[in-house]
Parts: sequence; C-alpha cells; structure tokens
Amino acid sequence: MVVSEGLVLSRKANSYQLNRLVIGAIVLAGVSVFAETGLADSKKKLALVPLAQVQIQDEFWAPRMKTCREITLPYCFNICEQTGRISNFAKAAGQMEGAFEGIWFNDSDVYKVLQGAAYELGLKADPKLDELTDAVIAKIAAAQQPDGYLYCFFTIDNANQRFKNIYSNARHELYCMGHMIEAGAVHHRITGKRNMLDVASKLADHIDSVFGPGKQMMVPEHQELELALIELYRVTDQTRYLKLAQFFIDQRGNVEGHKLYGSYSQDHAPVRQQSEIVGHAVRAMYNCVGMADLYLETGDEELLAALHRLWQSTTHRKMYVTGGVGATARGEAFGPDYDLPNATGYSETCAQIGLALWAHRMLLIEPHAEYADVMERVLYNGFLSGLSLSGTKFFYQNRLAANGDYRREPWYSCACCPSNVVRIYPQIGRFVYAFDDRSVYVNLYAAGKAHLKVGGTDVSLTQQTTYPWDGKVRLMIAPEQATSFDLYLRIPGWCRDAETPGGLYRTGKASDVAVAINGQKLQGPTLDRGYLRLNRKWQAGDTIELDLPMPIERVRAHSKVAADRDRVALQRGPIVYCVEAVDHDAAVHQMFLPPDAELVAHHRTDLLGGVTVIRGKAAVRMGDSDGRLPVDLLAIPYYAWDNRAGGAMTVWLAEDPEQVQPVPRPTIASRAKVSVSHCNRNDEPAALNDQIEPPNSHDLSIPRHTWWSHLGSKEWVQYDLDEPATVDRVEVYWFDDRDTGGCWVPDSWRLLYRDGVTFKPVTGASTYTADVDKYNRVTFNPVTTNALRIEVQLRKGRSGGILEWRMGEAGRHRR
Repeated sequence: MVVSEGLVLSRKANSYQLNRLVIGAIVLAGVSVFAETGLADSKKKLALVPLAQVQIQDEFWAPRMKTCREITLPYCFNICEQTGRISNFAKAAGQMEGAFEGIWFNDSDVYKVLQGAAYELGLKADPKLDELTDAVIAKIAAAQQPDGYLYCFFTIDNANQRFKNIYSNARHELYCMGHMIEAGAVHHRITGKRNMLDVASKLADHIDSVFGPGKQMMVPEHQELELALIELYRVTDQTRYLKLAQFFIDQRGNVEGHKLYGSYSQDHAPVRQQSEIVGHAVRAMYNCVGMADLYLETGDEELLAALHRLWQSTTHRKMYVTGGVGATARGEAFGPDYDLPNATGYSETCAQIGLALWAHRMLLIEPHAEYADVMERVLYNGFLSGLSLSGTKFFYQNRLAANGDYRREPWYSCACCPSNVVRIYPQIGRFVYAFDDRSVYVNLYAAGKAHLKVGGTDVSLTQQTTYPWDGKVRLMIAPEQATSFDLYLRIPGWCRDAETPGGLYRTGKASDVAVAINGQKLQGPTLDRGYLRLNRKWQAGDTIELDLPMPIERVRAHSKVAADRDRVALQRGPIVYCVEAVDHDAAVHQMFLPPDAELVAHHRTDLLGGVTVIRGKAAVRMGDSDGRLPVDLLAIPYYAWDNRAGGAMTVWLAEDPEQVQPVPRPTIASRAKVSVSHCNRNDEPAALNDQIEPPNSHDLSIPRHTWWSHLGSKEWVQYDLDEPATVDRVEVYWFDDRDTGGCWVPDSWRLLYRDGVTFKPVTGASTYTADVDKYNRVTFNPVTTNALRIEVQLRKGRSGGILEWRMGEAGRHRR
C-alpha cells in the first residue's frame, strides 16, 4: 500500500512509532493487495487475483498441484503425527505425558502444513481436510498458555527459558511464532473461521507485550515474524501488528537496544543501509519479503531503495541459472559475488521459495518483467526440483552437479523444506495474474481461467497453451460489457533479451515475438518494462494469439563465475536442462558438447510424466590420445532429475574437450568388482575404481566412498578380480573432510590378499602411510590372487573414506 505524499514514518528518538497520519491513511485505504476480494484498489500497487478465481487447467501445473493436494499434503500431515510434531502440542497442553520430540523448531512444520491446507481449502471444498485442520488447530489452541505464549519446546521442558534464547543458543522461538501467526491469518482469510486467527492474535498480543520500545529490543534471529505480523494486520486492521512488524524491521542492525547478531541474520547494519545480500539465505529472503510487505503498507521509499540494491546483489551476482540462491553449505549462506559452485552448491529449497515470494512482492510494487522472470525461473526449475514426481521425496539442497552421492529423501529431521513446498503449490494461480483498476498483467502462462473486476467491470480471461513445452498462447477476453483497459503480456526474458539483467547469464541473441488480436498481426509491437502493452476497448470474444519462440539456447555464465567458465547450460523456454547418468553409457562429467553440435527438442509423453527432452551428439575424450568418441546426449529438465535411478548429473557441460578428464584405458583395478564393509547411502563404492583423479583429499565434487557414520570402527574395502593376477603395489587416495565433516584419514591400515578361501596380509610391505592430498603407495612382495582387501582402523570418534584405489601388476610400468 502506498501512502499519500508527505506522510512519512517517524523513527525519531527510537520511538519506532508510526506517524498517526500514516496510520490514518493506511486504515482509510481499505483493502489489502493480499486480500481475497478480487477487487483492485486505485490507491495501491497491483492486486492479486484470489485463489478461488484462478483455475489452473493445464497439463503441467495442474497435475503437480493435484499430487500436492492428494499425496504430499496428507503425507506431511502423517509424518508430522508420526514424528511427534503434532503430539508435542498435546503434551504442551497437558493432554498427554512425555518429553518434547524432535528438533526444537518442529512447531513451524505443523504451521506450514496447516497453511498449505488452508490454501487447498481455498481452491476446493474438502470437508475431511477441513475437519483434520480443525482438529490440529484445536490441539494448538489447547497448548497456548493463558498469557498467549505458544512454543512447545520451552512449554514442555523448559518453561523458565521463555524469550531467553533469542541469540545465544538460539531456538527459533520467534520464527516458530511467526509461522503460526502467518498460518492463522491465511486460514482466516481463506476460510473465514476464527479458530486459528484467535490463537494467532493472542500470540501476537503477547509478543507485543514483551518486545518493542522500552521493552526487549532484540529482533528474531531468523526472520518470518515480521511478514507474519503484516499478514495479521491485513486481516484484522489492527495497526499494532503493523507497528510491531516495523519495530522488528527497523531494529534489525540497530545497535541501540540490542547486541547485533551479525551478518548471518542480516543484523549487521540497518536494513535501509544494506546493499549486499549476505548471511543465511532463507533468513535473507524472508527479510526482504518482510521489507517489501512493509513498503506495500507504508510507501517508505528508503525501504524500496534498499530492496532495489539487495535485489541486484542477489539476482545479478549470486543466483544460479536454476533460480537457486545461497551457494555455501557452511551456514546455508550466500558467498561472495559470482561464487556459484555446482557440485557443492547448497541452494536450499526454502531459500528458492523465499526468492519467488520476494520477486512476487516486487512485481506487485512495481510491475517490471525482471521480477516475473526471476519468479518464473525459480518456479519452473529450482522450486520444482525440491519435490519428487511421486510427491513423497524431497531435496533439501538443489545442487547443479552430483555424482550419485546425493539423493532425494522421504523426510528430514530438519523438515523446513518439505513443509514449505506444500504451501506453495496451491498458490501457483496467484502468481499468474495481477491487476489494478486500469490494467491487467499476465505474468505467467498456464492454461486455465481467471475472473476479476477491472474498473468496476467483471472480466474473464481464458488461456489455452501447452507452456512451458510450447510458446504459443491463446488468450480470450470476456468482459461483462465492453470496457477499456490496458492488458500487459509479459515477454519472458529468455525470449526478450540476450542476457539477464546484470549480465549474469547470456545466450547472445533474442527471439522475435509474434502477436495478433482477432487474427490481425501487430506490426512492431513495443515493450513497456518487459511487457507488451495492449490498450483497447475489449469486448467478449476478443482473442489474442502470442507466439514465443522456444529455440534451444546455450546459456553462458558471466566470466567471473569460475565454476561455469568455458561451459554451457541448455535452456529451452523457461526450462533449464541437465544430463543424468541413467540416460548415458558414458560418464556425464567426462562428456563435452562441441560448439557445432546440432541439438533438437522432442516431446516424450512416456518419460517423467511427460517432458520435452533435448537430443544431440556429445563426445568424450579418449585417454592417451587426441581421439574423440561420439556419444548420444539426452538432456532432461533439471527439475526431474533423480526421479529414476541414482547416479551422476550435471547442468553445465564443457564445450572444449580440454575442460574434461579423458576417459582412461581400463586397468586391473577399474575392471574389479568392489565390495565394502559399509557405505554411506549418499556415497558409492564404485568411486574406488572410477578412475576420476582427485584434486585433493577434501574434494566434494567427485564420487567418494565413505564408511560414514561408522566411527572408530574396523572397516574394509575389497577388489575381486575377473581372473587371477600377480600384483606388487597399491595406491590409495584417502578422503578427509575434517574441516567441514567427520571423515579423517585412518589411524592405521593394511593390505590382505586372498589365498584359497582365506585372506592373508601381504609380506614385505613398505610403510602404510595415510597422508592427505596424494596417493599413498605401498609396495610388497608379488602375490598372485583373485582378490585384494584393505583393512582400516578408523580414528576414535571419526569415520573415513577413499576417493580412489589403484593397483599395479608385477612387471608392468610403475607410475
């Protein structure tokens, strides 16, 4: 919401009070941009089309939304019950005995699942879901304390710790409360019920009694409460909630009244002065969403200026081609500009959701296609990858390269991502359109219908398209009566520009777009902020035909992105592609894509729920020669990887053969059958003899075998040869990630060979070294055998692993 010119926010003398004139202007302005009314307000920026007034009826989003509603949402409810997340509320209410179960912020998962359920009820009446939701809400209400406090972890076991762990030994107390308040506000706005809203309001009132000027001056160490309070204000018109949200936003980074938490929680400088996106990625995204929401309600231009700077820092220099953000695993955080590693990239699902929500807010503030472009990039790539096609497996991290060492999980002990996705899928329709009293914006393309009121006239819109597989869109306009308004059609950045804003990604060319109204082609259509503006008096039956060409693009990253230098990613329309081991005989990390290789798109209804794949000829470089071996390339949408067998995957492909390791000639070790005493489920025994040369002992970009989580134990790995051979040496490259993990080189090790049916130690062995960043060679008296075994004694309290194990035949060339 924008206030009248001249109305400003007063922050003098640390009062953090909204100027009374501003409060009056806000109250008089009426309907929020997030209200489910379907009415535009001329005093505001763009408004949302309510959930129930947008029907997605396509072959892409509609099946996924159905999977979320019928499979993922019930699955999450069940897991929350099985893991004690829901019964924690019964314990806090005194309805059952027992200790708190799970990680301390488990309350938040229940709230997010309830919020997702509320959105689903807004799309489709479901008495059983409504009943289940009410039953869980009743347990939450019973757990609320008489003064309004609601947080199970402290209520059950540590009642004397309330609000004493905001920073030191942080327990996400206010974060959980924020999710409760947001869910309560959304549930009321969608269903009209007060059962969850009353709990949320009582909780917010309690927080207001504890925090604020003259009270506790600390801010939440994980943002969420700020945007939740604004959402609560929007459904209650109680300005104290808006004032409290502004207090927390203004107080972040302010040294007066609290010790700064630091850049990890964006608490290093006042938010209006921040220019670089830093710290924990989810916190940063929720921080920006809260700032954008506050701007929508106050029109604070300082906030908007800061949002512009932070947006550019995020999307121009720190965003993956899939829309992922937060590249660093340590701290789940943003790294330096252009630091976007692929195999070790973090790119948490929650962070990508946060970016999509922030982009949507920015689009409502100032309709510019750049925001919708990012929102689309996230939704069709990074966000979608977070949930399996089955609807019951998840990615927490969304890497852009893997070696079979990272798989989807059915759940996580820290389940913020699974519970988050269920509240986004039912909102997809909200992202498609926006409007005001003079204009309608089409931000995304998806077959279906929408109903809204523009300038007092009811208008129906119908889209027909098979987007994102085809760029042809047919849009039919049906106003209740002939009426004039501006219709803005977004021309996607992948079609509109040769590079993304800031030059982070580029294709080198833009495509020609064709548009026709009632069969009459428009000549030389011009763009306004990335949108095609069509102004006319619309009448029922008017039809627009838009043709967005979808050539296969080779995307190149900015030269400062070291991980992607001399490599290309394939993109067609909004979809970013990857190559996966299950589709290739050659190792995907050893493939390169010649610059002149022809690529063709082909739609496969029988694959991964129906996808358009990219086919072409790649190649591998043969070892010990300059020869190339052509291989068939099949690229699938990135979001669909790891829905079949496990294995390697990569988004970025080298064009220069010198950028990939050559395929080595087979050796006695590479032909051996591998067996192990134990292997972590995210690692692979085959790493021992895959002939991929380790850059160093702590490298995470190549396959590895580890015994994690076995600690201090005796373990082994074994090679079974296809025929007896005489060997006299082995070389072992140990895995050691002690700086970030729990694997160290072993305390000791030895080599055994099979003699008949027993294993015996080799004789005449040189020193068994366990050095990092090198091959550890051991020579011994030659033995003729059909199997070798390495026995290791892991260090106390530590695990271990191996990156590569080579062996040599007696009499052959020694390296």
